[in-house]
Amino acid sequence: MRWLYDTAGDQTPINPALFLATPGSYFAGAEISATELHQALSYLAEHKLIEHIDTDPATVAITPQGVSCALAGGSVQDHVNQPSPGDNITFHIGENTGNIAANSRDFTMNATTNKDGIDPAAVVMLARALRQAAPVLDLPEDDAIEFTQLATRIETEAANGSPDPGRLQRWGASVIGILNSPVVSGALGSVLAAYTGTVLRGLPPA
Repeated sequence: MRWLYDTAGDQTPINPALFLATPGSYFAGAEISATELHQALSYLAEHKLIEHIDTDPATVAITPQGVSCALAGGSVQDHVNQPSPGDNITFHIGENTGNIAANSRDFTMNATTNKDGIDPAAVVMLARALRQAAPVLDLPEDDAIEFTQLATRIETEAANGSPDPGRLQRWGASVIGILNSPVVSGALGSVLAAYTGTVLRGLPPA
């Protein structure tokens, strides 16, 4: 999954056999065989982390769920064993990692809030998650630059010890605007927009 995300995270179909030629294609010190690769692909497809594309040669494409799995930083098994989200998309933010797993039922953040109701550690994790996801969103160049700059500003402001709520609210609104714009397709944009809104909810109006 990590190889698919790094190589074709924009959901471009790719020949999975290319994985066998990469330095990381081994398990427990042994090279992975074509049969083992086929079994792994079947498992990933069964859990909707990849999609088989009917081409010659056959290709696969990572799905939005697969992107979420790769961004979560845990194992595929951890992702598969998460409870079903039901009708609502909710989130689990790993402590101090800023990684997103879009299919977790619980939204948890291990941080404290200051007297203004702002959780600086949570905002820092939000900013890092946004930067991690930026390449996958396949934004136009200008939007990608603005998106990354906004995430950096949010992190810098939240990390300075006395974040300004108005600035965070304005920059967060700009991030959500980009994520909800027609240039972003797929589920990850809406997931990140909802996450951003959740983290910054309760800030006073700009």
